[in-house]
Amino acid sequence: MIELSSVTDFVSGSRELTDTDRFWPFRCQIRAVVFDIDGTLTDSIGQIVGCTREAFAAHSIPVPSEEVITGMIGMRLNEGLRSILPESFKGDYEAVTATYRAIFNEHDRYYTPRLFADVEMLLKTLHERGYKIGYASGKSTPGVTRTLQSTVLGDYCDAFCAGDEVPSKPHTAMMETMARRLSLPAHQILGVGDAGMDIVMYQRAHNVSCAVETGVWSGRAMALLKPNLLIPRATDLGLYLRHCHCPCPCMQH
Repeated sequence: MIELSSVTDFVSGSRELTDTDRFWPFRCQIRAVVFDIDGTLTDSIGQIVGCTREAFAAHSIPVPSEEVITGMIGMRLNEGLRSILPESFKGDYEAVTATYRAIFNEHDRYYTPRLFADVEMLLKTLHERGYKIGYASGKSTPGVTRTLQSTVLGDYCDAFCAGDEVPSKPHTAMMETMARRLSLPAHQILGVGDAGMDIVMYQRAHNVSCAVETGVWSGRAMALLKPNLLIPRATDLGLYLRHCHCPCPCMQH
């Protein structure tokens, strides 16, 4: 397994790659799909970058580049902000986190979730095909709850795990928690995410992994991590999760 630190350029490269070779042997065992939220189902990367820049500026801290900010997406907010603060400001991470939350909650341009096109159709399709649906996000519990309640994601939710419940990705605790809440073994869960930390977490937790190219990481960078499935968008997933007619033991729809 490739270490995340070895991928030094995770932004450049095509975002229209598809690789299914490592997926087909595992397709029939999948009974649940667990999605990351930011960058995977919601078009929120720009919101996070903008809010982070405002929070840093409010504390007169040098504002990092967009690439540095996007590299923290998926982590717990306080840990992510601390990781990108200059060394001399590391001790201010709690104050910066509080400022970020205040700015986020006060401005509609940051607060309102924006689903990618056709996400509702994907979730409806997966539900009708008998898959359980869950969410594993670095957002706080109130943040995940707000997103579920203000979008159709909440209509298709069997379980979720938020970033303030467990150590930050790529630690496996989030997906271990999801396995318990979905009452399924790890190998029957397909994890879908847009960042390297998502994919490494799924791999370490012994889930089937799906990388999408709508968020932080390009398809070229994702391919280096060898996910089971690499697709441009999460909404393409319906093409690959269909009723299984093979002779192997598989889920009953």
